[in-house]
Amino acid sequence: VPALLIGASLDVANIVMTLSLMSFLGLGLPAPTPELGAMTSRTLDSLTIHWWLPILPAAIIFLLCLLANLAGDGIRAALRGA
Repeated sequence: VPALLIGASLDVANIVMTLSLMSFLGLGLPAPTPELGAMTSRTLDSLTIHWWLPILPAAIIFLLCLLANLAGDGIRAALRGA
């Protein structure tokens, strides 16, 4: 069970990256649904003028993956110490 918890928390980062990539490429949910990859993709048209627009969705993707990996490391450390 501990290995399953650690693996599941680390898989969250893979899922976030996969869903973001699919929506970035236009293979995600339809347009009215907010997705981080689609938000990043839509801001690329005005990248030369408004360079800061894709930073927020990309930062959220990065933080979600980072937090999932840190949670996995924390679970592993807590179970190893117990």
